[in-house]
Amino acid sequence: MTSLASIYHTARFWILITFLSLILGAVAIVTGWVDKSGNLSHRVSRLWCRLLCQLNGVKIEIIGLENISLDRPQIFVSNHQGYFDIFTLSGYLPVQIRWVAKASLFKVPFVGGAMSASGYIPVDRDNRKKAYEAFNKTLEKVREGCSIIIFPEGTRSEDGTIGPFKKGSNLIASRAKCSMVPVTLIGSGNIIKKGSGTISPGPIRVIISPPVEASADKKENEAVLESIRETIVSNQQSHA
Repeated sequence: MTSLASIYHTARFWILITFLSLILGAVAIVTGWVDKSGNLSHRVSRLWCRLLCQLNGVKIEIIGLENISLDRPQIFVSNHQGYFDIFTLSGYLPVQIRWVAKASLFKVPFVGGAMSASGYIPVDRDNRKKAYEAFNKTLEKVREGCSIIIFPEGTRSEDGTIGPFKKGSNLIASRAKCSMVPVTLIGSGNIIKKGSGTISPGPIRVIISPPVEASADKKENEAVLESIRETIVSNQQSHA
């Protein structure tokens, strides 16, 4: 049975996300006309994400900010617990980020326009040609100096358990010749559980581990990705 508190938090979340999407989505679209790089629009998107956390009572704790390079792009490799993963990472990582997102999201009014203005990359995973085009666009963004966030599990965890990392998610790092940064998210899966639209505000802890250099060798790079998964699993177990 849904409690009154849960109904209140859920209603507040959907009202806020609708209102902020309309207002800040429009601002991001306009700033995209002024700054074609997407940097200004991403700052607006970053504000949108921070406000969604703050106004919904979600407190963010970040450990390891010193492991983020501010002068070069990095590939952030993170576990995927829930929708607030996106709000947290986009809102609180102090770098220019370009997301690779489902093409269908770019059709959402205001939100899709803001994503396009921010230089985010649509991908249709069911179309190999378009998926390859998205991969090349992602490489371009990294070479332009933007960082990328990857959820190598491919989907949100249902119970918080970190699933196997899909091979190939580290290919961008090896091709772009940049480092991968393990990111551990703890608590976000409790806010919106998979398959539910109910909101239960709570804290989120973000642990940013030291960067790991990608390898040009395929087998070595797969080993690097597995070592990143082990780091994230270890962080989750020790900080939960």
